[in-house]
Amino acid sequence: MKTLWQKKREKDDRSGGSDRAWFYRFTAGEDRELDRRLIPCDILVNLAQARMLRRIGVYDDDGFAKVSEALNEAWTGWMQGEFDLGPDDEDVHSAVERFLTEKAGPDGARIHTGRSRNDQVLADMRIYMKDAVLEIAAEWTAIADRLAELSEQYKGVCFAGLTHTQPAMPHSADAWAAGYYDLLKSDVTALRGAYELIDQSPLGSAAGYGVPHIPVDREYVAELLGFAGVQVPVAASQLSRGRFEMQLADALSYGALTFNRMAADVVLFMHPSLALVTLSEDQVSGSSIMPQKRNPDAWELIRGAYHDLVSARSHLASAPANLTSGYHRDLQVVKKSIMGALESSRMLAGAVRHALAGLSFDPDAAFRTLTPEVFATHEANKLVSDGVPFRDAYRRVAAMLEEDREKKAGSLEHQENIVATYRHTGAPGSGLPDALHREMQDLREWIDQKKAHSKKIRNDLLGAGGQ
Repeated sequence: MKTLWQKKREKDDRSGGSDRAWFYRFTAGEDRELDRRLIPCDILVNLAQARMLRRIGVYDDDGFAKVSEALNEAWTGWMQGEFDLGPDDEDVHSAVERFLTEKAGPDGARIHTGRSRNDQVLADMRIYMKDAVLEIAAEWTAIADRLAELSEQYKGVCFAGLTHTQPAMPHSADAWAAGYYDLLKSDVTALRGAYELIDQSPLGSAAGYGVPHIPVDREYVAELLGFAGVQVPVAASQLSRGRFEMQLADALSYGALTFNRMAADVVLFMHPSLALVTLSEDQVSGSSIMPQKRNPDAWELIRGAYHDLVSARSHLASAPANLTSGYHRDLQVVKKSIMGALESSRMLAGAVRHALAGLSFDPDAAFRTLTPEVFATHEANKLVSDGVPFRDAYRRVAAMLEEDREKKAGSLEHQENIVATYRHTGAPGSGLPDALHREMQDLREWIDQKKAHSKKIRNDLLGAGGQ
């Protein structure tokens, strides 16, 4: 492999002999495969770089036109599956620069003026992460929409809520759905925070020490690429490598934790002793030995997926630790971890969306769980509302239940009118709060606005003539 940074013939390399194949396999093999996902991002970064270089006089109009035309050709080739990393390309940057040099000659070779591969890959990755965040956030809001449907469809369908997995107080399907809706609102908000953190252009920081002599216009290239601003201190770009990704992985893990707990509920709710929910056939499996089994495999894997995200977050937390400022090759592993976390999150969100679409509550089964002890707190609070001190009421109800353990479901007056016993917002049977719905709608509008902005930036950069 002949690299762009190679300074002498490999056969004259006396530091390790002429065979450096092992070196490229070790340092670039897996990372090179990941770089294939960055091809469109790198082309866009180069289009913006070319415009900036024309602005500062590195390109004349003719040179810029040749480079811009070549980059648009590379984009078309990528879209058609024809542009890829070649066998001699160490990374995506080498592949694009090689193509440019072949198509535009010396002007193509000037594209790397005023930057390093270090700030270039950071820019590529931040564009990649921003796009992925918007996709995942949109999936999470679609899951919230399904929860809103469930809340409305099964509003007032009550069943026994559990604490310590023991019967506690009445719960309801709408309150259950609203609870997870609220968590998802927080999770999308966390994704938005991570997006805003990575929405800073590192270009012009080079290897973390800036660019001497060349008047790089950092603000202009950031604007061209749709970044909200520039990460101004040049040292911060490399110092934040791994850290920003860790904070994004944090946000992804919050969503995975929400789905983890939702899955734990569904697996329990499906158990025949409760039978609160029914799952569609596309999300269950049978047993190789037990004919009666309908296993909630999809939800069990949803429950387990959280641990993958925690693992990625842990790896990203440790990757930059103990490194001095500036770039280190150790930081290359950051790309693998965050790309894996994003891909896992995409798959997880899709699975949850499909699984929830095939979930329904059984009102009759829900009613059967409402045994007398579930209304103990109702009885105690009713006595309190009549003037009995709470602790006295607590003891009276406890004694009553102890004396009559044989009472059947339906023997307490509250069972037929559970919802009416609550006089505060957010209680079982009250459905999805309007304010919560509005907050999620605000987040959905933010996602749509950012997606439209990203599309406009891409179209502007790929426009004819590069104007």
